[in-house]
Amino acid sequence: MNFEFKLPDIGEGLTEGELVKWHVKEGDMVQENQALCNLLTDKAEVEIPSPKSGKILKLAAKPGDKVQVHATLVTFELAGGQAAKAAAETAVAAQAPAARAQAGASVATAASAAVLATPAVRKLAQTLNVDLGHVRGSGPGGRVTEEDVRSAATGNGHAAPAPAAAPAAAEERVPFIGIRRKTAEKLAESHRANVSVTTMDEADVTALVELREEMKHEAERRKIKLTYLPFIIRALVKTLKEFPDLNASLDEPAGVLIRKRVYHIGIATSADQGLIVPVVRDAQKLDVWGIAAEINRLADKVRSGKIELHELQGASFTVTNIGAVGGLFATPIINPPETGILGIMKIEKRPVVVDDQVRIRSRMNTVLTFDHRVLDGAAAAKFLVVFGKHLENPRTLL
Repeated sequence: MNFEFKLPDIGEGLTEGELVKWHVKEGDMVQENQALCNLLTDKAEVEIPSPKSGKILKLAAKPGDKVQVHATLVTFELAGGQAAKAAAETAVAAQAPAARAQAGASVATAASAAVLATPAVRKLAQTLNVDLGHVRGSGPGGRVTEEDVRSAATGNGHAAPAPAAAPAAAEERVPFIGIRRKTAEKLAESHRANVSVTTMDEADVTALVELREEMKHEAERRKIKLTYLPFIIRALVKTLKEFPDLNASLDEPAGVLIRKRVYHIGIATSADQGLIVPVVRDAQKLDVWGIAAEINRLADKVRSGKIELHELQGASFTVTNIGAVGGLFATPIINPPETGILGIMKIEKRPVVVDDQVRIRSRMNTVLTFDHRVLDGAAAAKFLVVFGKHLENPRTLL
């Protein structure tokens, strides 16, 4: 008995997901709850488990495809008559029209049914009166694509199109899918939506370096990894309270600037699968230790691939720690619909003039990219000055 597994509603108002990779292939035997595939939803890779045990008859999408919620994802041949009566009746009802049509079909149509192709491609072939049994697939594993069908339908009758030419030896064609493509879409959206400007400054963090060193023993006792980021977030929240237009989103069509009364701070994090931005929620309610513990928890989930969708959504402002990699300055891109993003560069010792004397101090460059529609350059520069002052007096952040 066959069973069509349709992409379930994964919540959060999402209507589709991008297929990142399959863990199975057609012909495989799978067990209930075995991982079928990874699906990308708003920068979160969600593992989709198998709802049944049985044999994989057909995978309805390939990596990079957008799959709509409630669209067929996998067709199974069920093991041991698992299908519930209602599911069986639904499957039979759905297949009845196709079965009736096939009863009077030719041998060529029967061959067409064995061709590797998605339901959408089969529907297109039927619309264009193309016999899939006579079309050579150019997709992975010989899968017939929509382009193959259209090529067979125009000018070439039912002749199989020539296979795609192999790339030159000096080229490598890498699929632009998954989080990399999702990031590209978000960046393009930011570029279109915002009037972005970046301003830069420098903060003296000598006292912060000393304070963190003092707190290392307590951090070990608490089994918490204490970086500079918890202090930075504490200073950031204090500064955002003085500049509420940066903890906001702009609804330009409605002519409304929506100032947020909560401080959900996104932390741009580099992971194996790309850039991910988990969110420290209600950061204004957490002390340094609480923020550090939450950062550690989120980082562990990102590294293990267990981060959940809701933990990546709802940020009111984002901070990116560019200094962990290196570099002097950068121009980070705003994460829409936010109105600003703070970039933190590396901390290093530099000679500076203090009270007319040259001294060695720990300094850190800071950058702020802001939406010029909601904030003027003078206010943005002042934001970094105020932020720097909070870091210069780190005990006020405890």
